[in-house]
Amino acid sequence: MDEMVRDMRNRFLVAAVLSIGVTLWSPMGRDMFGFDVPAPVGLRDDVFALLLSLPVIFYSAWIFFDGAFRALRARTLDMMVLVAIGVGSGWLYSLYVTLTGGGEVFYEAATVLASFVLLGHWLEMRARGGASEAIRTLLELAPPAAVVIRGTETVEVPTAQVQVGDLLLIRPGAKVPVDGVVEEGQSEIDESMVTGESLPVSKSVGSEVIGASINTTGTVRVRATKVGADTALAQIVALVQEAQNSKAPGQRLADRAAFWLVFVALVGGTATFAIWLALGAAVPTALLFAITVVVITCPDALGLATPTAIMVGTGLGAKRGCCSRTPPPWRPPPTSTRW
Repeated sequence: MDEMVRDMRNRFLVAAVLSIGVTLWSPMGRDMFGFDVPAPVGLRDDVFALLLSLPVIFYSAWIFFDGAFRALRARTLDMMVLVAIGVGSGWLYSLYVTLTGGGEVFYEAATVLASFVLLGHWLEMRARGGASEAIRTLLELAPPAAVVIRGTETVEVPTAQVQVGDLLLIRPGAKVPVDGVVEEGQSEIDESMVTGESLPVSKSVGSEVIGASINTTGTVRVRATKVGADTALAQIVALVQEAQNSKAPGQRLADRAAFWLVFVALVGGTATFAIWLALGAAVPTALLFAITVVVITCPDALGLATPTAIMVGTGLGAKRGCCSRTPPPWRPPPTSTRW
């Protein structure tokens, strides 16, 4: 995951830095920002912008073209197809204009669009990496070893070897290795890392204890009742992973509608191009409006923002603790005869 995040970051940085140069040496940079520095070695602005855009198209944005190819080979349409069309059509048209003598080009539109979409993918992958780190932190809460009472002796064994029914000795300051029930002793146990409760909870004979909680005061003997994947900590980790791997209703809706969204975008872009040509607009103007329709129709807000929000939310929940125990059923308050 870390390697993938670094790769996406590098792709975004290359696209972002080069798109700044492409924008400055474009008609937008000349007209809006008043940039008047000539292109190096006497090159035309469009030729220099073409050279700057090559790494963006063939390195940074190549994942979009690869994803679009895979989608088309699978006979489906998704958001990668929309992004690839938006970036590729503007760049290919600009390449044609540059190679045929120069004119109005859209290198800045293609590179800036690629930069923004890459930024969204990078942020999403960073959020996923942070949530994965939170899960690893949760798993590390459980102590690596446990003290098991066998007869009159105490034996230290790996926590993974603790079995249901083992009698555990929990000294002050030690972590409870697995879920269990107190059989002897009395103490206060800090369960904040699992339940989020800020104050230690008093435990006596018959009280349930949660694995990974910390014994603060007295020594207790605990009979193991749940080990391995059955412990509360393991269930929390499983719930966090399930939440990460699941899709929100809005994201599922976007996935189901992706095919028709792409179809509508392509039809709308083609119709826009044809209508503007029929109204007498120049080809660059008609192409600009057609690309705008395709890009705006792309549902990246649902495709990127929704999974990012899920990753951040589950990661924060894992870091701050969550209650895994089912609350008691609600009961009405007792009736009173007093007014």
